[in-house]
Amino acid sequence: MGLDKALLPHPSGGVWLTALVDQLLPLGYPVQVLSRHSEHAELLAHRPGCSVLLEPPPWKGPLQALARVLPSLPGEALLVLPVDMPRLRTAVVQQLIAAWNRAPEQAAVAHDGLRLQPLLTVIPSGSPFRSCLDQQLQRGELRWMDWLSLVPHQAVRLPAEALLNANCAVDLAALDG
Repeated sequence: MGLDKALLPHPSGGVWLTALVDQLLPLGYPVQVLSRHSEHAELLAHRPGCSVLLEPPPWKGPLQALARVLPSLPGEALLVLPVDMPRLRTAVVQQLIAAWNRAPEQAAVAHDGLRLQPLLTVIPSGSPFRSCLDQQLQRGELRWMDWLSLVPHQAVRLPAEALLNANCAVDLAALDG
């Protein structure tokens, strides 16, 4: 898109990053933002329940970023959300978490009715999730969907309008429409 999507003005106030964090905080879970931008840390510095982990280089995409935060030990789960879904709401995230709670041995991956939205997912910790991730990265393979094909997961149908993500100017215009 040529600019930092996290800092785009959000219709509900603030910017996309703060709007997303504000949708997560009511869930009562700790929120950790992984970012390579120090201005994101400054923006969220005074939000209780939210911490920022600055991602050191090399930056090789979302799968590498996942490896920085996915716990190795079993018994935990990680909710992953992209910053470029400005219509995402707390209730939709709750639907995804509820689906994962019904089958916690599988990742719960958002589905918009047409395709998986793999950057909106709940991922259990431990094996095979962490071990497959580590092995794939060691081979230099960085595609999220390749990793997802190796681990047990369920598609969770969520409202398509909430999952609209914006990656270019046309997508931004669609958000206004």
